[in-house]
Formats: sequence, C-alpha cells, structure tokens
Amino acid sequence: MTSQLRAPRLMAAALSFAALTIGWTEVGEAQMTIKRPGDRPDYKVELEPHLLLTPFEPLGGPGAGNGLGAGLRATIDIAPDGFIKRINDSVGLGFGLDGIHYGGDGDYRGECTRFENGPAGTRICTEVDRYGGPSDYVFGSVVMQWNFWLHRRWSVFGEPGLSLYLGDVGRNGVFGVSPALFVGGRFHFTEKVTLTMRLGYPAFSVGVSFLL
Repeated sequence: MTSQLRAPRLMAAALSFAALTIGWTEVGEAQMTIKRPGDRPDYKVELEPHLLLTPFEPLGGPGAGNGLGAGLRATIDIAPDGFIKRINDSVGLGFGLDGIHYGGDGDYRGECTRFENGPAGTRICTEVDRYGGPSDYVFGSVVMQWNFWLHRRWSVFGEPGLSLYLGDVGRNGVFGVSPALFVGGRFHFTEKVTLTMRLGYPAFSVGVSFLL
C-alpha cells in the first residue's frame, strides 16, 4: 500500500518540478531583450560616478605602482537604434573626468637629473627625477560607447577612445595623450539605476549609473 501511494506522490513531485523549470525558463526567455530592438530603458544621458583602480602605470611621465581614484562619466545617447538593426544595440558618446593617485613602487630615490653651477664652484640640483615615486594624475576621456541590451537585468558595452592626461599634478606637470579602451557591463537594479563595472585602460571602475 505504501509503495502504491509513493509512486503517485513521486510522479506529482516530478511533474511539479518540471512545471517550475519550464516556468522559470519561460520567464528567463521573456526577460531576454537582445533580439528586440528598442526594448531598453528610454534615456538621453547616463550619469555615472565611480571609483577607480588601476594596475597599470601611466604611459608617459612620472608615476608608478597601483593607482586609486574616483571620477565621473557622462554619456549622451546619440544613436538609439545602434549599428545593427536586427539586435537591441545603441551608441553613445561618453565624456569622463578621473583623478588617480599612484602610490609609487618603493624604489623612488629622488635622483637629481640636472645641475647648475653655483657660487664658489658648487653644483646646485635644479631638477629631480620623480619616476617611481607617488604621483597624481587627472584623465579626461572621450569614448564611443557601443551598448548591447541583453536582458531586463543585464547590458554590456565596449568603449574605444582617447584620454588626455595631466600628470604629476602640483609639481612640474606633464601633459599627454593615451589610448582609452574599455569593456563593461551593467546590472540593472531598476530600469533607471544600474551597477556599472568597467575593465580597461587607464583604469578599472565600479560605480552607479543613472539613466536620465
């Protein structure tokens, strides 16, 4: 009798599990948006304050070691339909301003690189090599942001562009141009607020985006 009752219960449990699995799969598919062009948050500007971490040393000028900082990115939605008509993509133009402090590599000795003649035959140091020591940089970046809206909760993007930088801020200062290249993604808390993560050069970032 027990075995006769157990079989229908197991059958019912199996059918319930199958129904739940099919239900969750259908919900997941319903949330997918990559094949539905235009099915994404409606916004004009994305504002993104973020924190920065970089394992890279700057391409030019003084500064070494890991860098920490903070910044702000503003991205204007310039092509809501993107480049590929069959998928849910869009294109933005992004402008960023970031400040990064490089802690130095521990090898900094402050060696003199230029001397001038002083009184009584003495030599006076007029310039010190700061390579390897702590340094502060400001980066201004311009990028093209190509978005792919995969899911109600997820979107990803690539960002090629250029960064203008001012290095060794507060001292002699160096100015230059470096490439900027990022890949990133967003987890959408709501339609208008996301957790935004980015990997690339000159720095990795994590922040919160507001789609306005």
